[in-house]
Amino acid sequence: MRNLRAVGLLLAGTALLAGSFTAGSRWLTDRDATSEVDGRTDTVPRHEVARSISGHLTLPVIPRGPRSVDCARDLRAVKGARTHCTAHYLRGTDRDMTVRVVRVRRGEITYVRDVPRR
Repeated sequence: MRNLRAVGLLLAGTALLAGSFTAGSRWLTDRDATSEVDGRTDTVPRHEVARSISGHLTLPVIPRGPRSVDCARDLRAVKGARTHCTAHYLRGTDRDMTVRVVRVRRGEITYVRDVPRR
């Protein structure tokens, strides 16, 4: 009877762990973000782009994302516009990435981060 209970707990724990990894990998592969465009400058400020990218690089349950993200300039509201960003992690590693506008619609832009270069 004890063995059956131990096997049941082991299977439940394994299923929970597998589900967590699946949810985490889905979170990390979902790379697009939408932000409002500043009407005066027709851009999204670089600090807003950095905040959004930082949120996409952090898991919802285990906050092991970057310490900070810096972007070189504001992101223009033009399809195909790009800016360079760098994610700074606790262990001193930096990951460079390009953020690219994929859609402009009614005062909002949707942008994606391209796969980080190492």
